[in-house]
Amino acid sequence: KEVTGDGIVWARSAWAGCQRYPLHWGGDSCSSWEGLAGSLRGGLHFGLSGFAFWSHDVPGFHTLPNFMNSVVRDDVYMRWTQFGVFSSHIRYHGTNKREPWHYPNIAPMVKRWWKLRYKLIPYILRESEKATHSGSTIVQALIFHHPEDNNCWHIDDEYYFGDDFLVAPVMSSDNCRDIYLPEGEWVEFFTGDRFSVSDGGRWLKDIETPLDRMPVFVRKGAVIPVYPEDVDSTDDMDMSKVKNLIIDEEFKGFEI
Repeated sequence: KEVTGDGIVWARSAWAGCQRYPLHWGGDSCSSWEGLAGSLRGGLHFGLSGFAFWSHDVPGFHTLPNFMNSVVRDDVYMRWTQFGVFSSHIRYHGTNKREPWHYPNIAPMVKRWWKLRYKLIPYILRESEKATHSGSTIVQALIFHHPEDNNCWHIDDEYYFGDDFLVAPVMSSDNCRDIYLPEGEWVEFFTGDRFSVSDGGRWLKDIETPLDRMPVFVRKGAVIPVYPEDVDSTDDMDMSKVKNLIIDEEFKGFEI
């Protein structure tokens, strides 16, 4: 058959030289907290190996011991969705139903995060173009930006999303985690809270985060292109409408 339109090459396994293929994903991860954490660790290793676009099955591919009849916990589903929103590409896939309407308790929250994803598409496109031309990656380990910070060499549960966002997914059922901020001027993306970090990094301890939130920080002074309207698909976007969100003293947080 004649095939028209756009296509992609989406690779699963990889070795030296596979960086030439555009998209990769993390394989069949377990739908659990351990699977979520392991997926991010794998993605960080991929990025350090020069793979620009890496992602994962949301919210994991299978459960144990019911491999083929996997019903995912609501909190794991929601936290994995948040991680997926801040990934280069996102898809829901697994051994059982993964559509949010099969998870009615959290479906409204999922919808709000999907709306955020669409608003961030202009930023993702900008960072993707940079990665394509420079050889950098979308999901980046902290040492990518802070090789002189010894703490960053060991942090495998946070990451840069492009060059401007620092993302700290919640990976446990207690909705709490420690967050490491490297040196710099940081603004919490959703609240507008500011953190000035000098002379090395700073730990924020026992940060409680409700299920509908995820800790996301953005560099002070960053310019984040966003789509200003709610849309149902990228086909509905008119890129002439893109607005620049300036992370300055007047920025009070981004509402989702």
